Amino acid sequence: PEKQKAERSLHEFIKQAWHVIEPKRAFIDNWHIASICDHLQAVTEGHIRDLLINVPPGCMKSLLCNVCWPAWEWGPKGRPYTGWLHTSYAYDLTIRDARKCRDLINSSWYQSQWPIRFADDQNRKGRFANTDGGWRFSTSVGGQTTGEHPSRIVVDDPHNATGIRSD
Repeated sequence: PEKQKAERSLHEFIKQAWHVIEPKRAFIDNWHIASICDHLQAVTEGHIRDLLINVPPGCMKSLLCNVCWPAWEWGPKGRPYTGWLHTSYAYDLTIRDARKCRDLINSSWYQSQWPIRFADDQNRKGRFANTDGGWRFSTSVGGQTTGEHPSRIVVDDPHNATGIRSD
């Protein structure tokens, strides 16, 4: 029953996966987490085409959109063929989240329920692919995107908040 709950609900998947994602921090649920999950799930299910999420820093937007959502689509939702393009103002941020996503998918908890194999020749932090045709590519604003044809494009923090009020 727990596996089926995670397959039906991104929010439930995150609650179950939390011990892998943030093993030293307790999961503290809140209405905004459920709301973001509901909206991301609506994108997955085709009810929403374009989604803009505006929340203050520290509200788990990056973790939900860049780490959990791709892992949920690949495994629990049975869409390992999806391609993901993630970008941010800082390349280091996209790499941070790509690594967490890959670590989640590689975890024994995830693999025991939704075995996803990474392609041997495409298993780097910035670009990894699975053997079912899915991939995740990380770049930064102004970085390489030409030639990529993703199923999902996630733009997370396109501007550094400290620099948006410059002349």
